[in-house]
Amino acid sequence: MRPSPARRLLLLIALILPCAGSVAQTPPEAPTTQTKPLTAREPLTPAEAAEALRISKLAIINGRPYDQPSLHDTLIDYANDTYGWSGLVRTTIRAGYSEAHAVYLATGNEAWGTDFPGFMQRFGSAAGINVISGNIRLAMELIFHEDLRYIPCHGCRKRDKLENALLAEITARHDTDGHRFFTITPTIADFSGPIIAHSTWYPNFDPVAGVISTRLVFATRIGQHLFQEFVWERKHHDPEFRK
Repeated sequence: MRPSPARRLLLLIALILPCAGSVAQTPPEAPTTQTKPLTAREPLTPAEAAEALRISKLAIINGRPYDQPSLHDTLIDYANDTYGWSGLVRTTIRAGYSEAHAVYLATGNEAWGTDFPGFMQRFGSAAGINVISGNIRLAMELIFHEDLRYIPCHGCRKRDKLENALLAEITARHDTDGHRFFTITPTIADFSGPIIAHSTWYPNFDPVAGVISTRLVFATRIGQHLFQEFVWERKHHDPEFRK
């Protein structure tokens, strides 16, 4: 017997309602986002960990950890200061000043002339003075166990930078904490070169003139320190060390 139209409609509704309920209960799929995997930091090797621990225990001098120099460090600093760019610049400035002094004031060493050969003689003399002063500085530094390296004041105020540049010519650092103390080593080294030069290869034997010309040695050294403080050190400025 064929079911009536009303009964067929009820059967159809009974079949549709369970399907609609299952669709309503199914939550929509969340959108998938691709996340980059976190890269774990590589652990320090025992040697690197030991070095980091050693540096953390060092005294802070002029805004940086102070590491007492070894013999190798002292020799490297001596070579750079005497034969490197800093020594070459100081030598050139001294030779140029002596040449200008002879040309414009007519009170220099005219025995060497005022042309290019005369300038080269003055340049060679200035280089010899620089080598003598550097060797005496190194010898006294090793004998008295002093640290004469110039350490720029990192992130300091201008007054502290100026003070650091001036004190470098009458002080040195000592011991593992790098404390500063008064010494005459830089003064003796700076006086020795001009006095020996004016007493040996200069045409006129005049040690007193060597004492007077020492002022140029001091001026170029202090000028180098000021350049390191106010020009070169600005490239490595670190605000968190600002005093």
